[in-house]
Amino acid sequence: MRQICILTLLCIYLSACEQKSKRSDVVTVDDGIEIPISACVEANTKILGNAVDPVPFCKCLIPKFYQDLKNDSEKLKSLKEGSWYDLGVDKQEVVAKYFQSCITQTGTNDSAAKFTITPRMATGMKNKMKQELAGSDIEKTNDIDKYCDCIINSFQTDFTIKEIMLDNFNETKKYQKTVEKCLNSTKKN
Repeated sequence: MRQICILTLLCIYLSACEQKSKRSDVVTVDDGIEIPISACVEANTKILGNAVDPVPFCKCLIPKFYQDLKNDSEKLKSLKEGSWYDLGVDKQEVVAKYFQSCITQTGTNDSAAKFTITPRMATGMKNKMKQELAGSDIEKTNDIDKYCDCIINSFQTDFTIKEIMLDNFNETKKYQKTVEKCLNSTKKN
């Protein structure tokens, strides 16, 4: 479930990175190639709020991402131009490999910060969850739409970003109680 959340957020993260901010910072990678971080910083701020400092986060993420793109001239061009939207969803899993690492390496501005999940993000998360739950016991016994809504709402209200990023998040008592609460409140009649 955590992977669904992270991958969905990353999809939205990449598309939101298309927007530019006023920051002119760059990250210098191989052979002096400069990559602007403004779009990454703006998207990070929208999604993660004060949970992490966006500049160090992006300075951690971009070089790692660059290593996976440097042999793809079209994707590399988009990264250098700050047009993260053009990178597409095919790179979600690549970013997911680094996202958690960079969050844990980056200074926390607000350890109580929660995810800001926009309606568009929630729709993407819900669709991904429904795909993963298709044919499961949960789908047979529960209203799957209400169940997904309950879990997504809990990600926004009951958990901090730091809690969700824990390696064992799915095993925590708090998460297990949330799943139980959502299962009990969404049973089919």
